[in-house]
Amino acid sequence: MKTTIQIGISILLLAVTLGCKEEKKKAEVTDNTIPVKIISSSSLNQAQAVETSGLLGSENEARLSFKVGGIIKDILVKEGDKVRRGQVLATLNTTEVNAQMGQAEENFLKAKRDAQRIQNLYRDSVATKEQVENSITTLNLAEKQLDIVKFNLSQSKIISTTDGVVIQKLQNAGEQVQGGTAVLFISGTGNQDWVIKCGLTDKDWARLKGGEKADITFDAYPQTFTGNVKTLAQGSDAVSGLYQAEIHLNKHGAKLANGLFAKVSIYPKEKSSMVSIPVDALIEGENDSAFVFVAQNNKAVRKSVKIAYLEGDKAFILSGVASGAQVIREGSAYLADGASIKIVQ
Repeated sequence: MKTTIQIGISILLLAVTLGCKEEKKKAEVTDNTIPVKIISSSSLNQAQAVETSGLLGSENEARLSFKVGGIIKDILVKEGDKVRRGQVLATLNTTEVNAQMGQAEENFLKAKRDAQRIQNLYRDSVATKEQVENSITTLNLAEKQLDIVKFNLSQSKIISTTDGVVIQKLQNAGEQVQGGTAVLFISGTGNQDWVIKCGLTDKDWARLKGGEKADITFDAYPQTFTGNVKTLAQGSDAVSGLYQAEIHLNKHGAKLANGLFAKVSIYPKEKSSMVSIPVDALIEGENDSAFVFVAQNNKAVRKSVKIAYLEGDKAFILSGVASGAQVIREGSAYLADGASIKIVQ
């Protein structure tokens, strides 16, 4: 009797064990689905900002020089000095030019006397008409030469062309310079003078037409400044291969200085149709290409997408997924193309 009871208990335990294994197998089959969280992609028309950087400068910049060569007599300003339009900044030793002036005046007076004498001789029928015409020509040439020397004498001073500040003094008093050699570099400091000169790639240059709005930030200031694209170069720089653009800075109250480093975001007028998805939905990104998983019929479908740009925690997609697609944002790291999924809240 005891043996029969023991056999019955053994059979019961075996049945329970087999039942547990069967339940475990069923549970394993059910757990093949991978839990994921999804989000619906949203469409929008938006312009991708052109990101670049450059240095702050003035629209009214000038490298001033003497027209004629000579020895510098005085430089009346130093670097950092504020200057006014029309102010004398430097002078040249005019000893040589004054001598040329005296010579030109004497030549003019002599030519005038000669012309008068030949006129008198012509009236007495002693000189010919050709001699009269030649004397008048000589007089005119002497007068023009005198005008040239007078002009050169007037250019023996460097005069400021704008209200601004002396950025750099390139020569010193006592040095001999050739005509046209830069002596002073000045920059306008008016509120409407500031521009940012930056470089653009050919791709970014083609997206701009001129007049676009721009946001500008400086490391020196926490606020964001605004501006507009003023000019776009029609040829690339021979060294960098970039196209120069000038961004005009709108009216502001900040104290600015020539040479400040600026970061610029330019917003093209033409907008593109894009799809917005979370950045964490992207996998295997490289340059402007990446992959995402989309939920379709309880399956994970891998899709290649083209990224326009990233902004904060959002990625803006040009192609690859449609608006309203159920993009998997959590759990994609464990997925393969065609894997069974279970959407969870």
